Amino acid sequence: MTSKKWQTLLQTIVLATVTTLTPTSVSAEDAINIQQLSAKAPAQTSQLTGLIGNWKIDDHFLDKDGKWQPAGGAQWKFYWILGGTAIQDDWISPALDKPAPKAGRQFGTNIRIYNPKLKRWEMAWASNTGGKIDTFNAVAEGESVVMSGFFNGADSRITFYDIKPQSFAWKLEQQDKESGKFKEIYRIKGERIKS
Repeated sequence: MTSKKWQTLLQTIVLATVTTLTPTSVSAEDAINIQQLSAKAPAQTSQLTGLIGNWKIDDHFLDKDGKWQPAGGAQWKFYWILGGTAIQDDWISPALDKPAPKAGRQFGTNIRIYNPKLKRWEMAWASNTGGKIDTFNAVAEGESVVMSGFFNGADSRITFYDIKPQSFAWKLEQQDKESGKFKEIYRIKGERIKS
């Protein structure tokens, strides 16, 4: 399957999930299946297993003066879908235990599936504030998973790293059009919380 077909498939899955899947539409049997990695999934699917669960997010952005500022925090939940062959994650910012800002919360979802033919992850992101679906490719680089794509008007690189049982780190870098260099503009620290 070509990369374009994978992107179209992922976009279809994200739209179907966002518009039709509700917690009450999942059968008891499916609920059991989505809680674990399937033996039928490509071995590389386990590269993101450490992220499965609920996370409290502490995030910061780089302001115009080059100083790091708090971004308000979030909650992020990763779970198995498609019979344990793919991962979906849901982002809520700020977290539901904090007051909603005047502009409202951001709700987003990702679908992440490993493409064994292309030897990479195929990912799709949609949010209530984005108005579109962004697609990314990702590969494991040592203990990190590095995503690449075009996001918010720039070539972007997103890295999950330092993944531990109770924490992980994440950074968004965007490429400067003139110099070609990547610059970190947003960072996340995740701390595992109980469901």
